[in-house]
Amino acid sequence: MLKKLRPEELVTLLFGLFMSTSILLCHQRISFWFLKLSVTLSTVLLVLVTANKAKDTGFWFHFRNWYVGGLVPVFFMDLKGVIEGVNPVNCDLLLMHIDKWLFFGHYPELLIEKIYHPVLTELLQLAYVSYYFIPVGIGIALYRKDIRKFRIGTTMVLMSFYLSYIGYFIVPAIGPRFTMTEMFTKPLKGILLTPILKYLINILEPTPHDCFPSGHTAVSLVCLYISKKYNVGYKIVLPLVTGLVISTVYHRYHYVIDVIAGIFLALFCIWAGPRFFEVWEEKRLQKTR
Repeated sequence: MLKKLRPEELVTLLFGLFMSTSILLCHQRISFWFLKLSVTLSTVLLVLVTANKAKDTGFWFHFRNWYVGGLVPVFFMDLKGVIEGVNPVNCDLLLMHIDKWLFFGHYPELLIEKIYHPVLTELLQLAYVSYYFIPVGIGIALYRKDIRKFRIGTTMVLMSFYLSYIGYFIVPAIGPRFTMTEMFTKPLKGILLTPILKYLINILEPTPHDCFPSGHTAVSLVCLYISKKYNVGYKIVLPLVTGLVISTVYHRYHYVIDVIAGIFLALFCIWAGPRFFEVWEEKRLQKTR
């Protein structure tokens, strides 16, 4: 059954099994654990059925290329409550101390207040939200250009998502916007859209322990690499990703150490993703001949 799995499907399946196992082992500490387990097992089943039943023509051809990306938000929404149940330790103080050590006794989240400006706040909040659109936009452009390169890019992006999710289990943290509230001296005021976008983000990102590593940094940098390597919208993606990475700290979503970890995660996925794809794809095609 596994011999027909594509590399991007295998990455998805492995994370689904990780989630399912985590829920089962710690179900006594997880609210609505049976519902969450049902969701993760459903994704595993969907991957297995699709890999073995889907045809490489018509609707199923396109469905198989795209459905794994659609499972990312499903897994993310399912993380809430599971992370806390698996690892109830909060690591915010540790991350704060690391940041303070990196900046010679100062909190960078406070130092950055010196450059606060409504226009900059608005622009960086818009850049932060572009995170939800960059992978899709690059995916559509690359899909029309070269489907094999699209699949390699998909594998890298999925790895960056799911490895960052695993990081949330290892180092649970809720971020400076919650833990450093009393330390901040200046409010983050934009021009028009900032409060609306922050409200929407709170809805779209209900999982509180999603700081380390910075998935926004890792995923966006992987997307930037893909856009550069395959020449799909690089000049547009570059300023968006630059602003996005800066916004993670500016808007108090992440500690600096989260961003640093996200950079290293992106580099790993950029290195490992294509290699994993080529090795597994070659084995898959040999088995199906």
